[in-house]
Amino acid sequence: MNETNQHEVWQVEVGGRVYEAPFGDLPVWIEEGSLLPEDKVRKGNLRWIEARRVPSLVPFFNAKADGVSPTLIATTNSVVSPETNPSSPEPAPAPPSSVTPTQPAATPNISGPKAQATSPGSCSLHPDLPSGYVCDGCGAHFCKGCPNAYGSVRICPSCGSFCSSMADAVSKVKKSSRSSAAISEGFGFSDFGNAIAHPFRFIPSLLIGGFMFMLFTLGQSAAGMGSIFLAVAALFCVLLANMLTFGVLANTVDSFVKGDLDADFMPSFEDFSIWTDVLHPFFLSIGVYITSFGPFAVTLLIGFYLIMSSITSQSETVQSDLEKIPGTQYYSARETAQQSEEVKKVLADIAANRAIQQTQVAEGVVPQAPVDQETLDQEALWENVQQSRRKQLESTFGTTDAAQEMQAQQVFSSFLRLAAPLVVISAITLLWGLFYFPAACAVAGYTRSLMATLNPLIGLDTIKRLGLDYAKILMMGIILLIASGLVSAFLAVIFSPFDMPRVGNLPATAVGAFFAFYFTAVFSCIIGYAMFKASDRLKLPR
Repeated sequence: MNETNQHEVWQVEVGGRVYEAPFGDLPVWIEEGSLLPEDKVRKGNLRWIEARRVPSLVPFFNAKADGVSPTLIATTNSVVSPETNPSSPEPAPAPPSSVTPTQPAATPNISGPKAQATSPGSCSLHPDLPSGYVCDGCGAHFCKGCPNAYGSVRICPSCGSFCSSMADAVSKVKKSSRSSAAISEGFGFSDFGNAIAHPFRFIPSLLIGGFMFMLFTLGQSAAGMGSIFLAVAALFCVLLANMLTFGVLANTVDSFVKGDLDADFMPSFEDFSIWTDVLHPFFLSIGVYITSFGPFAVTLLIGFYLIMSSITSQSETVQSDLEKIPGTQYYSARETAQQSEEVKKVLADIAANRAIQQTQVAEGVVPQAPVDQETLDQEALWENVQQSRRKQLESTFGTTDAAQEMQAQQVFSSFLRLAAPLVVISAITLLWGLFYFPAACAVAGYTRSLMATLNPLIGLDTIKRLGLDYAKILMMGIILLIASGLVSAFLAVIFSPFDMPRVGNLPATAVGAFFAFYFTAVFSCIIGYAMFKASDRLKLPR
């Protein structure tokens, strides 16, 4: 990294302890063997990486391996310019063993020839020669022979910083100018067009990422086959799909915020880690969904519970009332048994009276009557009692069909009483989810922190700082959502003959997954452009 500043504070993990030191001290640590290539380092709040993977440290490790003192590259004390006398070397800083953890080590003083003030197109030490390099530290211009060369690395003889070629310097100036001009233009629908075109600038990444997402999406269909092992495999596919989509989101937002608008949207898997590249993006996605659509899911669960409880309560009440009507399917066994006992008692009394009458007739006490009037009276009386009771209950509860209709009406009215407020609350929480989802994605992208993603206050503060730009993000997101729905419907119609039970329409799912990945990349670019152009308002480092 040619842009590395010698005074930038880096964190170094050595022997399980974390130290802080300026970048200029790290070559001394490498020379003394205190900093090894496999030790972890990072700048600021960036992710930890192995020291040998930092481009700015590679020349020092190479010098160490070749038996050359790495401090020659950092201090240039042993390099003598043709026009100056050698200066006495400064004392080297202490190794990490003598540095208190999290305390910065002393920054070495760098001496060397002083650059003269000349025109930007000429060398600072040789005004008659054109400049071929420019110092990243002091900004002095040098001809091709002035910078101290260590392989492909050029070191400023004046301050010891890295030197860039004039072509690279001009490219950086142009890039900075473009970034400043883009920020001054503000976020708009031209960025929407750039976001749509950006994935096509990296066709291999688009094809590979789309194919991976297609496989993960098809794997999720395995859950419908019923096997517990296939269900577990489907769960892993969900995890991997979230890894890929939120990996794209985080990588794109991080690159765009730093001003690298030409960066690939696909994350790099060179240093693959289960936690960093799989689990962490998955948890970030869970955090985004919880803060966005968590209230909507909770409302649906509570509403379902209340409606089922009310329906069950109403059904039990009506069932209890219907069980009191004799002669219906709802009439309880207890009531039926009680009625049967009453009928048996009445019939027994009638049989006893008939036996007495027959005995009296046989003995000639009373003449035989053609019709037992008393029996007829008792039977008529019992029938009248039963009819009166039935009419009384039916007047209260209605007939069997009417009672069933009344039961349905009561259940439906109970549902309506609960449904109205639940529909309103559900609509509000759904709108909240759609409104807040881009902000949650933005927070997850530029912080990469689960706690920050779960904190809605950070998302609301992001929305506040974005202002009108956030409304544009929502509008672009709705356009992508509609386009995704139209593509899914079109594919479902085209591939409808391939629809199979339990697994669904696999061809439509596969092609739709590829388009879904593309829309995810476009949405990530939209968030990245918006965050980049609002980086000053959001106070994001670049």
